[in-house]
Parts: sequence; C-alpha cells; structure tokens
Amino acid sequence: MASGDSTRATTQGTTKTASVETWDDLIYGGQAENIRERLQNDLAALLRKWRRRLRHYNVLVLYVLEKSLDETETDQIYQALDNLDNRKKDLLLILVSNGGKIEPAYQISKLCRDWSKDKFVVAVPRRAKSAATLLALGADEVHMGPLGELGPIDPQFGWMPGLAIQDSLRVIVEMTEKYPNSAPVWPGIIQGKVPLPYIGYYERMTESSVQYAKRLLVAGKSGPDRATKIANRLVYGYKDHSFVIDRDEAKEIFGDSVVVSSNELAFGEEAYRLISRIEGRLKAVIADDNNMVYGGVSMVGTPGDGVTLLPRRRKREGPPNDDDESETD
Repeated sequence: MASGDSTRATTQGTTKTASVETWDDLIYGGQAENIRERLQNDLAALLRKWRRRLRHYNVLVLYVLEKSLDETETDQIYQALDNLDNRKKDLLLILVSNGGKIEPAYQISKLCRDWSKDKFVVAVPRRAKSAATLLALGADEVHMGPLGELGPIDPQFGWMPGLAIQDSLRVIVEMTEKYPNSAPVWPGIIQGKVPLPYIGYYERMTESSVQYAKRLLVAGKSGPDRATKIANRLVYGYKDHSFVIDRDEAKEIFGDSVVVSSNELAFGEEAYRLISRIEGRLKAVIADDNNMVYGGVSMVGTPGDGVTLLPRRRKREGPPNDDDESETD
C-alpha cells in the first residue's frame, strides 16, 4: 500500500500540482508519482462529495483489471482495513476485477466481513469475474449496475478449465461405448498427455472451489443447503468460464441480496468511470523518447490511497503454457 513521502504529496504540494498541471500534462509527462497523487486526490474528493450519503460505511476500492488478484491485493486490503480510524461502520467494497487466485479472494472476503460492523456490501459497476465473484459471495449484498457482471468460479489451469479433464474422459467413455472398436486407440492418445495424478488433482481443486464458495455463502447468511446449491451452480453449471452472469441472472441465483439501484452502486459507477478513464488514457500513450508509458492502473485501498501504475506488458506470441497455471483464472 502506498505510504510515506515517496508516494504521497503534502496538501500544499498536491494543491499546487492540481492547479498547475492538467491531466494531459500529467499523462504525457509520465511521472508516476504525480499521476498517482492526482488520481488519489480526485478519488478522495469524489468520496467527500458522497460522504453524507455513505456516512454509515468505510469505503474501499479494489480495481484490478490488468493483473490477476494475488497475495499483493490481500496485503493491501489488510493494511487499508488496519488503518481505518473508525471500525464501527459497515463496509462498502467497490469491486472491479477479472479474477485471479482463489485463496487471496477468499481471504479478502473474510477480512472485509470481519471489519464490518453489521453489513458487508460489494458494488459491481462492471466486471467481477472468476475469483472476484467468489470474493463477492461473502457479502450481505451485491449491488450490480446494468453492465455489472459476475461469472463462474470453476478453476482454470494454464487457461484450461479444470473440468476439461473430466469432460474429456467422459467423452472418451461415451465414444468407446458408441464405437467399441475404437477402444484400443484411446490409451495411445491419452498416454503421456495427461499424467494420472493430474486427473485427481484437477478434480480436488474443483471441489475446493465449491468448499470455498459454500463457506463464504454461509458467512453471508445463506443456509447450508442454499449455499451448496449456489456453489455447485457457479462451479459446474456453466460451460464457459467467461459466461456473463448479469444482474438479472444474479437476482435469480441470489435473490433479494442483489440490489440494482442504490447510492452505493452510484458511487461505484462514478469511481469506476474516473479510474477507467485515466487508465484508458495512460494505455493510449504512444512511447517516444520524451515520455513514460504504462499498462494500466491498480487501485486497492481507501479512496485517496492505494493507486499503482502498472508497467506495460509485452504481448507474448504463441499459446499459453504450463507456467501460466492458476487456480482460478
């Protein structure tokens, strides 16, 4: 989490920067500290505008689109929570993420609930996919906009669904039953392609996703039977990991805990638009000898702190490999 003189401007210094430099100047200049400070100041000002309407909440933002959720975000959320002045409030988390590792998502969800007085609310203005959906399962309410979307939580390995192994074996069995003469062919195809322990490992990790989901749903006040039904649907019920669970389908799954119009959501929409607009402008900068380029923005923590500028990634050629292994995304 950003702190100290290296990442924060004094009030006097911030006012001077904001009054002299436009966003165009800051973005083309490429100075990470100045861009970070300005965005943090703008987010803090936005929260002040909404403070009366959100006075019952401590507000955190988790905006991570250009990288996967991992232990870094867990530490940042923990530090932000630990630094709160007043812990006798409910907690509102603005969540925008494509997902990542399942364990950090589970821990973040539990941390947010532990730091909530009575209610933990997640606002989803756009994407909260994969592990981010798992994170949202621990909330008492999920507030979703017209473009808000959740997604399946079946684990992914090297961009391959963990369920693909089981599906492949089932297809082979069906083909063998339908065409008995093909039976001798399959061992040669499978041998060396799928090590036997992997079959059990992928199945266990898939079941682990169900376990994590059930625990968070029960913590969010779902009964055990309902939690089991929802968890199984999110893990096994969708054929594509990118499937869009919009707010209408989310209401069908979760019921009245999905809210489609609220101050919490309206603030989340404004925060999203502010961060995404600056992120888009940073990503559009063409590198030359006079500037720095960035690949995106990560915002994890309280508005007014927690902004990180991400390096621009090189596009890798060729298909994914085993080094890309991830348990969710």
